[in-house]
Amino acid sequence: MKIRKELIDGYLRLLTMGRAANAADPMSETGKMDADIRTMRRRALNEGNLDWLRLSMEALINDPQGRISQFSGHRYPYDEAELVTLFRRAYGMIWPDQPLAEPGDEADLEFVEMSAEEWDAFTGA
Repeated sequence: MKIRKELIDGYLRLLTMGRAANAADPMSETGKMDADIRTMRRRALNEGNLDWLRLSMEALINDPQGRISQFSGHRYPYDEAELVTLFRRAYGMIWPDQPLAEPGDEADLEFVEMSAEEWDAFTGA
């Protein structure tokens, strides 16, 4: 299934480029990212995209190779393993009662460039 990359990137940047990402080593204190995670959740909920965010994060966590790095932001050079760690933390905070799908059972998502109008037409919004 195709999903609008810009939509998901907008939410994930709140984490990868948020306040905590300004630290010299953001991975040393991931707890400082909790406020950014709460902001990401609130924004996705308010915009009606919480389910899309969950499906995307689950897909990126379970199958990161070659595609998770496109969501790394530009302040700190996160590697794939660090991004998986951050996204797992965020997933656990946002959906504490919903376990991740087993690897291979996640949605088969393709993150593609598309306009907001194309996305709305694709989703029927």
